[in-house]
Amino acid sequence: TASYIQGILTLLKYGEERLLVSVESGAIPLNAALSIVRAGDDDSAVQSALQEAYENGQLRGRQLVRARHVIEKRQLLGRSIIHKPAGKRSTLTASGLVRTYQNEAKRQKALVRKADFTQQRLLFIVGALRQLFADENFVNLLRAEAISSLPKYLADRVWSGSAA
Repeated sequence: TASYIQGILTLLKYGEERLLVSVESGAIPLNAALSIVRAGDDDSAVQSALQEAYENGQLRGRQLVRARHVIEKRQLLGRSIIHKPAGKRSTLTASGLVRTYQNEAKRQKALVRKADFTQQRLLFIVGALRQLFADENFVNLLRAEAISSLPKYLADRVWSGSAA
């Protein structure tokens, strides 16, 4: 949604990489992360933001523990994931945002290529196993070696009609 994107942009604008990663991984909700950002670096304000998020039901159980852990790392190592010496903070620019978007798009394209490659390998393996299991000598050899099962995921693909 537009409000979610605005929240993510706010985290990026303030260089809150640790909070951003926590939000993207589902460790803490975006609203709680934004409350922490609004609190700034004042420890008592951060604690108040955490308490308010807990009371509002935004943070519960493990999420509260994770949020505290992220805050502790943030205070110790800074807002960035990569520990950099304190210095001049760069502001968010349109070109920087475009560059970040392009890098993320490249990363996701590479991930899709890897997934396609893995799927092709799986299809090859399934086809090879189907051929092997069609050979009675191979099946007898497996029985003789007391190898009578395949991993469920693979068995479902080999014994079903489709390999996709």
